[in-house]
Amino acid sequence: MINLSQLSIYRNLSSEPKRKRESEDIVPFLMSVGDYVPLEDVEFGAEPPDFVFRCPGKSIGVELTELNPKVFSKGGYALRKEFKLWQKETDENPQAHHEFPWGCFSVRESLAAFAQQFDGKCKKVIKWRGVFSEKWLVAHVGNGSPFGSIFPGRGKVAPGREEEMANYKAKMLYSLFSICQRPHPFDYIILFCGRDLFPFPANNKNPYRFPVAKPEVLEIGARVSDQYLDWSSTLKSVTEHLSLEELTKRIS
Repeated sequence: MINLSQLSIYRNLSSEPKRKRESEDIVPFLMSVGDYVPLEDVEFGAEPPDFVFRCPGKSIGVELTELNPKVFSKGGYALRKEFKLWQKETDENPQAHHEFPWGCFSVRESLAAFAQQFDGKCKKVIKWRGVFSEKWLVAHVGNGSPFGSIFPGRGKVAPGREEEMANYKAKMLYSLFSICQRPHPFDYIILFCGRDLFPFPANNKNPYRFPVAKPEVLEIGARVSDQYLDWSSTLKSVTEHLSLEELTKRIS
């Protein structure tokens, strides 16, 4: 298991609220990705990227994003402003446990938001300073997000609805896969929820042998009805400030 305390981002903790929050968010991802990638160090990037992963003979530029529940028009969605105020309050009061309710959103709305964020990050890569051997987009799937259903063992299935739920998950996975198959500059797009990873490698190249979508599940997702995209979920963001040791214990 990777020793997080030896990584630069935790040896030299940032006083910037955004970087502090991102270094906390990425803890479970690092604990899992270390099983596949020979990480020597993780540093803060020049923004962009958010992080630089140091591996033997290579460096990986990593952009981290929190998946939005729906598309927000600039200045046109009041909850976004409220969310930023909420983030500021949680940073100023790190001892408290906070929840921010986003409301109810359909899978179709969340897919549109993912596509928008994905396109924006692709454009952002052009501005990256320095040369990286690889470029990754890492997306955090927060509490309540419909995308949490694609991860094994997530969500309870009512008796008699097993096939329906399998079709629902397959349609969602296929839709995410289709977005990630568009031309883009990343070597990997990786969704994570807790310590669970769901990578989408570019051009079917998967040198780290991450677990990826099964072809038979994608085939089901391609043929089942689009009505599953209209299913909805209630989403909330949760912030709980913990020490690195507490974070590691909680998710190990």
